[in-house]
Amino acid sequence: MTKEVKGIFIAMITPFTEKGEIYEEGIRNIVEWLVSNRVHGIFPNSSTGEALKMTSDERVRVARVALEHASSNVMVTPGISGNTVDHAVDEARKIADLGVDGIVVIPPYYYRLSFKALKKFYRFILEKIDKPVLLYNIPSSSCNMLEVELVKQLAEYSNLAAIKDSSGNLSYTGNLIREIGDRVSVMQGSELLLLPTLAMGGKGGVLGIANFVPKLFVNLYNSFREKKLEKATMLQKTAYDVLYRLVLGSTDSFFYNVKYALRKIGIDVGYPREPYAVTSPEDLARIDEMIEYLRNEGLL
Repeated sequence: MTKEVKGIFIAMITPFTEKGEIYEEGIRNIVEWLVSNRVHGIFPNSSTGEALKMTSDERVRVARVALEHASSNVMVTPGISGNTVDHAVDEARKIADLGVDGIVVIPPYYYRLSFKALKKFYRFILEKIDKPVLLYNIPSSSCNMLEVELVKQLAEYSNLAAIKDSSGNLSYTGNLIREIGDRVSVMQGSELLLLPTLAMGGKGGVLGIANFVPKLFVNLYNSFREKKLEKATMLQKTAYDVLYRLVLGSTDSFFYNVKYALRKIGIDVGYPREPYAVTSPEDLARIDEMIEYLRNEGLL
């Protein structure tokens, strides 16, 4: 039976060595850390995982290693990427053959595509891949917005399991939930919008910062489900502070800071893949202060 996509999924980082090579021991370390914190799923080859800095073969390798170390209680839904249907389907089949629970399809990027072209792209994948498929709406990076009507039409496919919405537009998220939330899991991609998404009927989140502090988001999700709304609200406010200390205006700084924070708490996950800038000592000190606060709050 296909598992329902719900709860806290982690847009998993990809550990690299300082020379930029895939760091398999680091993959084991991050997967074991996430599993020990009772996350519901992991998403290797994510945006946070620097998926587009890797070759197709490397993404298959990362998915394989992550799957090897994941608990059977945790769904593994790796991302695939390709600007052509053939490339996307080829990579999806290789990852599906590993025995994963589902596949996240990163939208075509750089070229702005029409409604019809996007529908054709996803329709081909849904028809050719015998696995649950998760759509990924991230228009700020892909240049392609998955309109609500498009998702509604694709929801006619029984293997469309979920959509990760990283648009940052809560009205769009709410429209998705209203139109397809009864048959497709709507998952929030922004840490800042997790609680309001749950309140509207969303099924959970697929989150990057949760690599570092998974317990914060698992506790937030569980508190909401247990109707402990005051506690859930407090945890959502904490998520704001964590986000603004780790995200300093550029994507590469985010990659660096998340891995810095993990290394600081004893989880060896290596480094980003070049190019990236090293965060200033002043900003790293702010992250150190945040780590101390989270430890005192029992969230690390």
